[in-house]
Amino acid sequence: MKITALQEYGMRCLLQLAEREGTKPIQIRTIAEKEGLSADYVGKILMRLRRYGFVKSVRGLNGGYVLSRIPEKISVGEALMSLSEKPVQLKHLKRDLCAQFPGNLKECVHLRACNVRKIWSIIILQVYGNLNRIPLSTLLGDETLVQSNLSEIFSSGNPAAAAPVPAAPPSRGALS
Repeated sequence: MKITALQEYGMRCLLQLAEREGTKPIQIRTIAEKEGLSADYVGKILMRLRRYGFVKSVRGLNGGYVLSRIPEKISVGEALMSLSEKPVQLKHLKRDLCAQFPGNLKECVHLRACNVRKIWSIIILQVYGNLNRIPLSTLLGDETLVQSNLSEIFSSGNPAAAAPVPAAPPSRGALS
């Protein structure tokens, strides 16, 4: 599985906002400076996150961006899917997987029966099923705390920690 630059930097932007959750909005340039990114790129990332309902903008002199939900209600899987290059819906996984790999044709020759699609579907559902169990809040704190939080989530096997299934699986490049 490949994590794109957009997914990596998008998660980092979300974490910047989560760390300051409940305080004043954060400006694009502040996030850009902290993450070593251009303000233009951070702006594009935040616009995408806003379109998917993760952040909202606050206008005015002290404006900027804030999370639109508390970090406990944002799953890592949901965020990563929304940041994929070509988001598609899980309910249309068969159609969308085949649409990504048609070869030189308009439609994949294996659309009706594809044994390869079965394994990709299982992998995508398993990976994102596990990522959906991780709330953004779990990634706050130092690396030791984060590791402890993740160990607790996955050792408990608690499906109640899972967030709702997000609307978009990984992009075509995510399976390389």
